[in-house]
Amino acid sequence: MTKIFFTKKDGRFVGFVLSGHTNKAEFGNDVLCAAISATSQMAVCGITEVANVSADVVVKDGFLSLKIQTPTPETDLIIETLYQTLLSICKNEKKFVKLEVKNDY
Repeated sequence: MTKIFFTKKDGRFVGFVLSGHTNKAEFGNDVLCAAISATSQMAVCGITEVANVSADVVVKDGFLSLKIQTPTPETDLIIETLYQTLLSICKNEKKFVKLEVKNDY
């Protein structure tokens, strides 16, 4: 199962963590896992390479995290878009994916 956690601070998304594999299909053929990974990597690139916002990023097998110290209007749009996209992808895949939002005070 893939677990996805988005973090909000003061009502704004400041990061996310994805861990695990969906195991919906065998390795190399898991379209659900690939969709989650690709959209998440695109958000990381959008924030760090296109918007040029500094972020703490960790990428390992079955793990991706991003944390922003100072959100910007650009990061708000990118992470909100990622959240809505993953919410849509995961809507009918509750057996394979868990998505949560945590508030960081």
